[in-house]
Amino acid sequence: MTTIAWDGTTLAADRCSWSAGARRRVRKVFKVRAPDGSLYLVAFAGNGNFAMEVLRWMRGQAERPDPYRFVRSEQMDHQCALVIDERRRVWQLGNELTYSSMNERIYAFGAGQDFAWGALEAGASAAQAVRIAIKRSDWAGLGVDTVRF
Repeated sequence: MTTIAWDGTTLAADRCSWSAGARRRVRKVFKVRAPDGSLYLVAFAGNGNFAMEVLRWMRGQAERPDPYRFVRSEQMDHQCALVIDERRRVWQLGNELTYSSMNERIYAFGAGQDFAWGALEAGASAAQAVRIAIKRSDWAGLGVDTVRF
């Protein structure tokens, strides 16, 4: 479960990872310098091991991971990350590691996205939107991390 929000300036995500009934504190948002020097903001959802391998790949520290080692075939149409480029364009990164452009100024993603979308549309910051999802849902928890350019 994850809640991610982008308010046009800040990318925020909750800190909770769920595993067999236990909640653990993790970081889901990162500022990434790609091998070509470009800078991205990235927030991950889904399989944590896959997310960390994708992060290493995005940084040029590892080869492109094989999604089928981490993700069940019926989840290949899901998204693993929200990516914001330096021009503040919004991209979803699919589990097959393909990018899809989202023509939105603000964005919410993950299991708690309905709460975050409503908060963003009402004028909340990305961090506030995630805090609202933490307060009102089971799909976010343990605080908020943020990154910005």
